[in-house]
Amino acid sequence: MKDPYIYKDSDILINKANIKEKNLLDEFENRMSNLALVMLFKSDFKINNANDVFKIHKILFDNVYDWAGKSRTINIYKSEPILNGLSVEYSLYDLIDNDLSKINLIYFKNNNFGNLSREDFIHVFTRLISDIWRVHPFREGNTRTISAFAFLLLRQYGHSFNTELIKENAKYFRNALVMASLNEYAEHQYLQKILKDSVDNLNVDVSSEKYKKIKDYNVEDYTYVYHKVK
Repeated sequence: MKDPYIYKDSDILINKANIKEKNLLDEFENRMSNLALVMLFKSDFKINNANDVFKIHKILFDNVYDWAGKSRTINIYKSEPILNGLSVEYSLYDLIDNDLSKINLIYFKNNNFGNLSREDFIHVFTRLISDIWRVHPFREGNTRTISAFAFLLLRQYGHSFNTELIKENAKYFRNALVMASLNEYAEHQYLQKILKDSVDNLNVDVSSEKYKKIKDYNVEDYTYVYHKVK
């Protein structure tokens, strides 16, 4: 299947600046999304349910892509080194809305986040974050969107979020999301470990050795690549 998101005969995402060199596009995308992120965190944005990821993605990437804030229209995969080259089974594009609705029923219909102990909150929060990430609603930008979603939801319920810890250990965080998104084979402990350390804990050592490996995989070896059409 042809990928409608990339320029012909390339793997570069079609973008508003018409940049056709990957490193330059990555630099432009990071600059624009980081500026938008600062403004988002200064706002009074409230999380009502999982569908708010569309609003967040729109804010973060509106200056970069025409499809910012819109569900992807293709099925995608990404070879994951931590899975020996296999991919997470993301939601089929025509089931994205349905899968997010299921998440809303599980986590938001009878919302009791504010009544949970810190330990129980982090347990539920870990699974909510990984469940949304597994859906992967967007062609690109899913991890940054879910990170912003996490910050905003935590702030909403009176928790702080050590964004520096997540930023400094972004490769661990992403691979922990992979391990937590394997359906019945999911291993949440890696994601829960870094979230437990990042919630209401601004003094944790952000360069701790415990974020260097997941099982036998050295997360520093991870190199980001675009998703591909399935």
